[in-house]
Amino acid sequence: MLKKILIVLLILAPSALYLYLVNRDHAPSSATESSNTPAETVQSPQYQTPEH
Repeated sequence: MLKKILIVLLILAPSALYLYLVNRDHAPSSATESSNTPAETVQSPQYQTPEH
């Protein structure tokens, strides 16, 4: 039973590490995006997607 749990954790460990690294890398860029948001909304209008 413990062996099966360890195997599952070993399989899921790379995915968890990848998600941790991706979320950590996006944290500083989200702060810069929030400061640039008012300038971006003035420059580019937002378009609605058509409903099919």
